[in-house]
Amino acid sequence: MSSRSDTILSRIRWSGALAALAALAALVAIGPPGSARASAATGSSFDQITGSGLTPSAVTVSWKEGLLNDSNQAITASNAVRNDPTQANTPLYFMYQDPDFQNLQVKVSQTEDLADQGITVSWSGASPTNFVGGAPADNVLQIMECYGDSSSGPSPQDCEFGTDSQLGGQTGSLMSTRGGDLCAASTQPPGPGNPIASLNGQNALWGCDPEEPVQGASASDVSPTDPTQYEVPFVPAPAADGTQGSPAYGRDETNQYFNAFNSNEVEAAVSGSDGSGETQFVTLTGTQAPGLGCGLLDPSTGQSRNCWLVIVPRGEYEPNGYQVNPNPGAPESAGSYIVSSPLSASNWAMRIQVHLDYAPQQNFCPIGTKETETVGTQLVERAVQSWQLALNAQANCSRIFGYSAVTEAESTTQLDNSSSGVGLAFTTIPIGSEAARDGTAPPPNPLPPMLYAPVAVTADAFGFNISNANGFYATPVDLSPELLAKALTQTYASDIPDYYPTATVGSQAGGVGIVNPVNDVGPPWLGQNLTGTSGNPLNISFDGQFQALNGTQPKVFPNGTFANGNGFAPLAPMLTPDNSALNQQIWQWIQADPGAKAWLNKGTQGIIAPGNALSENVDPSYEKLQLGTPPAIDSFPRAYSCVTGALCKNGCLNEGPDIPESGSPVKDVTRCSLDLLPYVNNYDQAATNILAGIDPVFIHWDSEAIAPDGSTGWWDTEPPQQLGSRWLWGISDTSDLAADGLVDAQLCSNAGTNCVGPSTASLTAALDSAKADSTGLLEVNPASPGTGGYPLTQVVYAAVPTNQPAAELNDYADLIDYAATAGQTPGSTSGDLPPGYLPLPANLQAKAMAVVAQLRADASPAPSPSTSSTTASQPASGTGTGTGSNSLTPSGGGRPVSSTTPVAGVSIRPPSAQLAAARTPGQPVGSVRWLLLAVVIAGAACAISGTVLRSDGVVRWLRRMRA
Repeated sequence: MSSRSDTILSRIRWSGALAALAALAALVAIGPPGSARASAATGSSFDQITGSGLTPSAVTVSWKEGLLNDSNQAITASNAVRNDPTQANTPLYFMYQDPDFQNLQVKVSQTEDLADQGITVSWSGASPTNFVGGAPADNVLQIMECYGDSSSGPSPQDCEFGTDSQLGGQTGSLMSTRGGDLCAASTQPPGPGNPIASLNGQNALWGCDPEEPVQGASASDVSPTDPTQYEVPFVPAPAADGTQGSPAYGRDETNQYFNAFNSNEVEAAVSGSDGSGETQFVTLTGTQAPGLGCGLLDPSTGQSRNCWLVIVPRGEYEPNGYQVNPNPGAPESAGSYIVSSPLSASNWAMRIQVHLDYAPQQNFCPIGTKETETVGTQLVERAVQSWQLALNAQANCSRIFGYSAVTEAESTTQLDNSSSGVGLAFTTIPIGSEAARDGTAPPPNPLPPMLYAPVAVTADAFGFNISNANGFYATPVDLSPELLAKALTQTYASDIPDYYPTATVGSQAGGVGIVNPVNDVGPPWLGQNLTGTSGNPLNISFDGQFQALNGTQPKVFPNGTFANGNGFAPLAPMLTPDNSALNQQIWQWIQADPGAKAWLNKGTQGIIAPGNALSENVDPSYEKLQLGTPPAIDSFPRAYSCVTGALCKNGCLNEGPDIPESGSPVKDVTRCSLDLLPYVNNYDQAATNILAGIDPVFIHWDSEAIAPDGSTGWWDTEPPQQLGSRWLWGISDTSDLAADGLVDAQLCSNAGTNCVGPSTASLTAALDSAKADSTGLLEVNPASPGTGGYPLTQVVYAAVPTNQPAAELNDYADLIDYAATAGQTPGSTSGDLPPGYLPLPANLQAKAMAVVAQLRADASPAPSPSTSSTTASQPASGTGTGTGSNSLTPSGGGRPVSSTTPVAGVSIRPPSAQLAAARTPGQPVGSVRWLLLAVVIAGAACAISGTVLRSDGVVRWLRRMRA
């Protein structure tokens, strides 16, 4: 920590592109599970589809027995002081006897076979959190991940913590940092009646720690820049070659290991009025957090490195005996909030520690190993990663399976090109049929004959992360067709780039701001005024229909709805930019509702939401698309076009010239829909962003941010949303939502009836209602998914062209064989079926195994002149998972499948998808898609622009303000 005498407020600027890329690499990478010593078969309360509930490795621990060893058994000697009333005269007695800790009990949902995922941490027996200035002030839990090779637990130097990014800077609290004040000498032990002042002369409310600096630590806790302060360095885990990185002091140095955008620390998990709470904690492997190395090979032991979950409860006492005096009505009132770091020796002594057993991260096979390539839908990514690791291990690297998530069109291109090296694509639709849907050109070559084997049942879903003063909101959120229609069409005021009523001259530091001569309330159709009391709602939480379905409890968007005082932030869902049948099914579900369908096409007449006198009007740019008219589109356009107003320019918000700093050029500043509402790359990124509280929106102007052209001054991203005022949601799949522990949405009627969320029962019901398409693949109709069926249920098939060499056909047969049998066992070890997937029913397994037999027969046909070719036939017209061959039918042209023994259910289909593509007219928004592609590229450039990370100078400023 820098010296307090330093009076300059410094700002540390990282390159926006580097920060975004680092965050993406850290958050998007999935640490695949490897083999582990014990099965992670689910417990009785565990839901296979949502991932909610406890696994067999769940741990419940009280604070009194909170120091656990590497077998998660209480360390009796270490816990003795917490249970011995004779310790009343020892240092820190006032903390050990704190009633905030005495009744605390914490439950961790999973502690074994961990990968990059979310685990649920819940607790009871705490004191309700107090808030100051909208930020948690005391009675919170601080949670972090640490490595540590000792069986007795980690050191605070081993922990990823201290980005100071989640409390919003709304108080002078430093409890989200790694340092603080040393104490002055005192003849009396610290306590409530004798709080000790700081060594540098600051008064007791600064919460100095009399147990610092720690003696004998691997690296000194004394600040390298100020001898009156302690600074707990981060000492990274040894690398694979055994080398040890240098201790990192201060945020300048720890940023090389973790920062605000990729840290998994929880700086202040809040407890509700009953003293209970819950939060989702993301466990990071050595792939995402190299400084921790969890799951990677420990060079000192030759085993995979395991890690620790550390929970530091914070009550109302500082280590020096000072008792805070919460006063929620007085923001930043001196002494009203906890200041000291959880890593200081005294606070660290109060910790709960739980051992985390990671599934080993697989080493790469040697370069040159034969790789059998697969591609396909992102829905199956986590399952395939599990299966391929088991198969690669079984083959001892003599053969390895690769996998890349690609779009539907790319799957067709790969299988249509025999030189691509790809011979299997995972898909929910017939290969090539996306051309008919999009109205694009069919594949240039006749598709080869293809076999389809069912391998997974999963679903699209919407996931939420909402927290307020009562903690994590764990109740499923209800969505209706009308609500979703509005959320996907920029209907709410905060989703409009030129709804910007708060910008003022000189609003930025140093008088540098934006010239905004008027308060812009957006286009006339929005009907908004400066106070937000008329016109379309500010965001979905203010929509009367949302409140009628969910109550007002989730309405927690940050205090006054402002972000940095410089603009209203959206509550729009995170969406992907791809064209897919998955997206189309969401629109089909919306179109199945007469009210939503009519509103999308005649939006100026509005929907009168229950309990709300407002009439929401559709943006005319979306109304022109006629999104309520079948066929449903397969993308989520950003179609808003700004056409009126002094600040409207080329469809974007034009804020006029930036007031330059000395020597800087004057330039026009614009913000478009993709700056305000950028897309995320895929379902995994959506889920991880939601879990981490990172919304990739550009909601305020920053004169120091790096613009796409390399100059300074641009719209800037925000750090993770503040705990206790967090609301993020978006599209993903059930496997990613389950892995990250996000709350699923229930899809309801507009009246709030017939609500169905993803579950084992609802996916099973939908699967029973599925009907075969013209190629024989099962599809769930979102408009009629069966009684209790989840409308976005998907069946994933492995599509294999049969015109491949025998070796490849056998390889893919092995993959399907494993996926359809051993790979359908729920669990989290390598080879298991991860949460989020419904195990295949027996009849679909049989169909998959029929394809396996056909592939192997085709690879090794009997040398008989009587070998026959299976002739073309129409698929059975049966429905659902009943008898018949409609889940297995091959498609495409080319040579027939050869077999001396015909396999039941296998047939060859002509290339009907190609013929349909040639005659199906394009969709009315085809030109919009091409425009969107160009805008996405531009938006991506914006999305990697500069990110401001606060420096230790900000900490000094906050401390000085508090003093």
